[in-house]
Amino acid sequence: MKPQQKISTSALRTMIFPIILLVLMSGCAGPRIAEDLLIKVDVLDAPLVDNGYIISSEINPKINNYERIDNSVKESLVIALKKANIFSNILSVHPYTININVEVASQVVMSFGNFEGKLQVKYTVYDENKNKMLEKTIYTEAGSDEWFFSGAKRHSRARAVNIAKNVLEFTDYLKKEPLY
Repeated sequence: MKPQQKISTSALRTMIFPIILLVLMSGCAGPRIAEDLLIKVDVLDAPLVDNGYIISSEINPKINNYERIDNSVKESLVIALKKANIFSNILSVHPYTININVEVASQVVMSFGNFEGKLQVKYTVYDENKNKMLEKTIYTEAGSDEWFFSGAKRHSRARAVNIAKNVLEFTDYLKKEPLY
């Protein structure tokens, strides 16, 4: 009977380490949105475009998307566009379409610092007749702007900061290159 107890004790010991790792790494489950950065945008008095918009997103299939990076970019863009007042709040019958294509998304796996990462997103804007109005690729590199003891929190914040930086550059570009 004792050999069975040793096997189960040994099995238990080998299972404890992965369980502890899963608990510690659960903070990396997905990037959060850095809403505190996204609302720091110049607000226009009146919308530049008197039309609504819809957003579609896609991601390079070579990128491991377990963090749902494309959704985070999309959600961040919605927040930034609403705050900036670039498009009308009224969703028309034929809205503009903004396509987000995440082409590059990488981040250092281990870091005692701020988890620097790279993000490249191609934004394409189509008018109500599906004509391409604008295409802009934005590349950013950023890391966490806050220090947390937990590496998982710094990792998530680094991803969110990089996404916010990329999205804010695009909204600034939209202000300079109107879609008329």
